[in-house]
Amino acid sequence: MEQTPQMTWKCRECGYTLSAPQPPEVCPSCQERCEFIDITCYTPECSGPGRDDRLG
Repeated sequence: MEQTPQMTWKCRECGYTLSAPQPPEVCPSCQERCEFIDITCYTPECSGPGRDDRLG
């Protein structure tokens, strides 16, 4: 059975982060229907260029 990869998501409203295959429909922190940004590959471990300053 193939596992779904975990991704890291950040709530655009409150900054809450979580690891999950897909972002939730409602943020567990602020309880709003927020847009989630995929920040999975903005970390050095992902061989990316480093954390994007726009993500806070």
